[in-house]
Amino acid sequence: MPKLKTQKQIIKDFMLMHFDTYDYSKVVYKNDGTKVTIVCKTHGPFEQTPNNHKHGQGCPECGRLKRRKPLYGVGINDSDYLTHHIDKYGNDVRCPYYSRWHGIIKRCYSSKFHIKRPTYIGCTVSEEWLTFSIFKKWMETQDHEGKQLDKDILFDGNKVYSADTCCFVSQDINSLLVDQKASRGKYPIGVCLDKRIGKYEAAVSINGKSKHLGRYATPQEASNAYNLAKSNHIIEKAKELTDIRVKEALIKIAKNKLNT
Repeated sequence: MPKLKTQKQIIKDFMLMHFDTYDYSKVVYKNDGTKVTIVCKTHGPFEQTPNNHKHGQGCPECGRLKRRKPLYGVGINDSDYLTHHIDKYGNDVRCPYYSRWHGIIKRCYSSKFHIKRPTYIGCTVSEEWLTFSIFKKWMETQDHEGKQLDKDILFDGNKVYSADTCCFVSQDINSLLVDQKASRGKYPIGVCLDKRIGKYEAAVSINGKSKHLGRYATPQEASNAYNLAKSNHIIEKAKELTDIRVKEALIKIAKNKLNT
C-alpha cells in the first residue's frame, strides 16, 4: 500500500497542475479519495477529491463557463456568475443586465425572431457590445431602472445597437414617438374624415388621453394642426428630462415634425 502524502506534498501536486489558480488554505488532506475544500478565486469554495484535482479537474463553475456557446452565434457571455438559472421554486431568474443584452442580440441575430418582427432584419450590435461584460459596464452607468432601451431616438432610422446610438427612455417617451414609425393609412397620422359633414378631424394623444383639435377642410390642414400640437407636446416632455442627449433628440424630432 502506497504511503500517504503529507498535506504539504499534496498541495505541491495541486500547484504543479494548477499553478496559483486556487487558494488551498482550507484543504485538510486525509487521502486521495476524500474530498477537500478548494477555493476558486473567482467563484469561491468547492469540494473535490485530491486525486481528481491533481489530475486536472478544477472549479466546476469555471468549467461550465468555458463550455458556453456564443449567443445566437455571435454574443460572448463572459460573466463570471450565473446570468440565467431556474431557482428552487421553478422561476426563470435572469440577471437584469443579461436580459437586456440577450434581448438586443436576439433582435439582431435570431432568424426565428425576424419571422415575427421583420423590421429588425438588418439591425446589428456593435463589436464591443457583442461581449456581455462591456455592455453591462455601460448599462451600469445609465439611468435604466424601469426604462426601455431604444436605438433610434437619438438617430432616426438607426440600425446599430451601440453606446453611441442607444439610450434608456421611459415607456411614455417611447410611446410618444410611436407614430414616427407607424404605417400611415389613407390619411396622415392624427387625421380622419368625418363623413357626416365632409370635414377632416385632427386629434392628438396627450398623456394617454385623446385631445380633439378641430375640423378642417383638407387633410393637410388637419395634419398641420396635429403636427403643431404633437410638436409642442414633445417639447414639453423634453423639458422634463435630465438626459441631455435624449432632450436634444426630442427637440429635433419636434422641429422636424413642424416641417412635415
